[in-house]
Amino acid sequence: MAARRTEPVAAAGFTLLELMIVVSILAILAGIGVPQYVSALRTARIGKARHELVTMSHAIDAYAASNAGRWPLTLHQVGFGGRRDPWGVPYCYLNYADGTGDGLHWAIEVGLVDPSAIVGGGGGGSGTVSGGAAGGLGGETGGASGSLGPRRAGFVPWPRPRRPRAIVQDEVQLLSGRVGAARDTAATVLGKLDREVLSTEADSLVTSIAASTGFSMFTDVPTEATRRRDRYMFPLNTDYDLFSLGPNGRTSVSLGEIMGQDDVIRANNGGFFGLASDY
Repeated sequence: MAARRTEPVAAAGFTLLELMIVVSILAILAGIGVPQYVSALRTARIGKARHELVTMSHAIDAYAASNAGRWPLTLHQVGFGGRRDPWGVPYCYLNYADGTGDGLHWAIEVGLVDPSAIVGGGGGGSGTVSGGAAGGLGGETGGASGSLGPRRAGFVPWPRPRRPRAIVQDEVQLLSGRVGAARDTAATVLGKLDREVLSTEADSLVTSIAASTGFSMFTDVPTEATRRRDRYMFPLNTDYDLFSLGPNGRTSVSLGEIMGQDDVIRANNGGFFGLASDY
């Protein structure tokens, strides 16, 4: 009986043409999907920045209502010290009345503010501070009326009663040291103001400094040169500036310049929150 012949089986696989078709399809999908994803991510971040600006603005307004119309000297006083926008850059705040604020490094870069305006240091803060006022803030210090009030447990959490006494004593000493340093830093800040300071303002500043792990703020800011303006050079606000530098992390005084168009801003004294290009 003759042996049966078998034909060799061809190896299975993709042809070069098939691979080229698949690669082309993937390239088309990437070309459509990636820009849409980037656009959606940018829109989401702008929305988040806008929401956070609204929240901070409400906190600032509530602070002023509780302090005879005085705006906070720093965002630290309203619980937003060192807060960063969705692009990782600190939010910018400028108190027009006192020339103080936060996140104004952009103004240093363009030569509007001297680097010595930064008060703070430690942690994530910039610059240094020398605990300026000898004797703390008792009595009148640089326009501050009265003392900063007694040291309160609200500066940092007190230890629980059930913990060992030695640990409690150590933490009390640490608390005392932090409050003392906070009072000195507050004296440096308040000594730069040309007005009488309310005791509630001074207390809130000490509290916020003592509770911060990286306190940093700006003082002696020339407000007329630094306040932000629209494309027609009218001020965006008459009370205070509050904004995000946007995706490019840069800005300018006038929104008519291209660098400021992607900023997320507060304007019309809180009547507008959104992209500078839409204002």
